[in-house]
Amino acid sequence: MNCGKSIVLVYLFFVVGIVYLVYRSSQQTIDLVDKNYYQKEIQFQNEIDATNNANKHGLIPTIKKIDNIEYLVIPDTSKSKLHGLAHFYCPSNSKNDVMMELPLSTNGKWTLPSKQIKSSAYQVKVNWVNESKDTFQSVINYSK
Repeated sequence: MNCGKSIVLVYLFFVVGIVYLVYRSSQQTIDLVDKNYYQKEIQFQNEIDATNNANKHGLIPTIKKIDNIEYLVIPDTSKSKLHGLAHFYCPSNSKNDVMMELPLSTNGKWTLPSKQIKSSAYQVKVNWVNESKDTFQSVINYSK
């Protein structure tokens, strides 16, 4: 094989490689954190205030397993009426995301929807309001 054929083959393999990389990268799905990401960015200061409010009062939610049932628990809220929303955000696959309504509760304890939550690592963003209309927010890590 002479030098001219070798140069043509090198360029041909290079072009085929670049075309293959472009094809593979175009097939990749890129999920934003949220479909309404930019609208939520504007409301971010309210989230910062709610997080500071939760930290100031020491109200950090936890997930506890009692008798093989998992609960979302907000401590030190006995006799306080709470309601809110929990978003189980799966960074690796947005199809695993779960939204959980936190109906009115006086014990700060809700059962997790275990059948809806797939095995993965999650960041759980919990937003809740008490009877005084104080808003709170906290983010915890959870793995199933």
